[in-house]
Amino acid sequence: MEDNNFEDLINIYNEGKTFTIENVGQNRILINKEGFDLVICKDNTEEHGYFLVNSIYGHDCYSYNSESTHIYNVLEGEGEFIIDNNSFIVKKGDIVTIKPNQVFYYSGKMLLKMEMLPNFKEENNHLVQLVSYNDKKNK
Repeated sequence: MEDNNFEDLINIYNEGKTFTIENVGQNRILINKEGFDLVICKDNTEEHGYFLVNSIYGHDCYSYNSESTHIYNVLEGEGEFIIDNNSFIVKKGDIVTIKPNQVFYYSGKMLLKMEMLPNFKEENNHLVQLVSYNDKKNK
């Protein structure tokens, strides 16, 4: 999927708005979670998932996926990824790859394009530790 499919959402981000709006486009659905908004493209396949993440504070937990590789492209902002207890500072233009079974978490105000290979399946996602809203807000 080309980056220009997210152009309207990137413009909303750059205007300082969040994705907590009702209309995000015909082929997208929106999930609001504590600390981030997640836009899921409806044309995802079983083999490949495309997502746009508006990270306000960061992910809500440390987790790992037993089957999927996550590829994050930092489109805007900066933050930190923790992968298997190793910290990586990221900024616009950086790409982060997380392989299956790697425990990860991210924090920071960032706009991320995420790809999952194969696409997300709940049974392959494993929670390690929740991160509280106050912990993220204070970072």
